[in-house]
Amino acid sequence: GVTHVRIPLGYWLFDAVYKEEDGFVAGGEVYLKRAIGWLKARGMRAVLDLHALPGGQARRQSFTGRTTSEERFFTDDAEFARGKRAVQELVKLVLKYEADTKTSGVVAGVELMNEPSYRHYDRTTEFYDEMVPLVRQSLPAEKYLVMLSFMDSPHSKSLNWLPGRGGGG
Repeated sequence: GVTHVRIPLGYWLFDAVYKEEDGFVAGGEVYLKRAIGWLKARGMRAVLDLHALPGGQARRQSFTGRTTSEERFFTDDAEFARGKRAVQELVKLVLKYEADTKTSGVVAGVELMNEPSYRHYDRTTEFYDEMVPLVRQSLPAEKYLVMLSFMDSPHSKSLNWLPGRGGGG
């Protein structure tokens, strides 16, 4: 049967990152916590996927929270910084769930960014180079997986990037 689920999250889930002018509804964490509790009751695990980043990490894709013509996450330094903050908040959320007996043991890992635009490959690897070690300080590889997404095609560039990480860190 099904043992794991991937739960896509928008950066607006995190009050420290969300801005009212972003135009999304805040307050979703209560529902996420409820879902994590349901998974625990069924003996299931979850991967929390940071599916949408500030400014959008891909153009013309609604999964980023908004269909845009430019990937502002990569081109606007303020949005890039907010995306880094979203990853930090995601890590805090995982640790919060792990400390709560109602939700502990459910989160198996995180995805730091869903399907980033191949047009910004260098900025994607810059993001991963900084964020993966930061995540690993709190979420060790022995207990949590960290998923990375690349959208180059073919995946030759991303494959060349991975060996430099000593097996994926």
